Amino acid sequence: MSDQPSGSMPPAPSEPRPPARGGAGWIGGIVLIVLGVVFMLQSSGIFVGNWWTVFIYIPAAISLFNVFRTWRRDGRFTQSATGSLVGGLLLTTVATILLLNLDFSRWWPAILIAIGLGLVVGNSLISRR
Repeated sequence: MSDQPSGSMPPAPSEPRPPARGGAGWIGGIVLIVLGVVFMLQSSGIFVGNWWTVFIYIPAAISLFNVFRTWRRDGRFTQSATGSLVGGLLLTTVATILLLNLDFSRWWPAILIAIGLGLVVGNSLISRR
């Protein structure tokens, strides 16, 4: 016996959805481009800094991609996106200071600037609704 009332039509099958496109390939491509540029500069003698700090950019890129993904999913800028933005800017700033072998005791205020910038931009976009 069927659960449907007599005389009614079965529900139409839903159309197949296209496969979701993830950001893993995009992030992987950016990481390979950055690594290639760093190694090319290092082999040409232009850049001999702390190349290993390039790997700090990986979670920074993922965090910044999460900002975009959250914005697309929710259709607006949320508190979660602001947190990802601040985290991504913080990691990017620290990685850049280390990568360029800058004097951390002189450049640490850049971290405060990055955090403040992320908060200001994030909160101004939230209030725009």
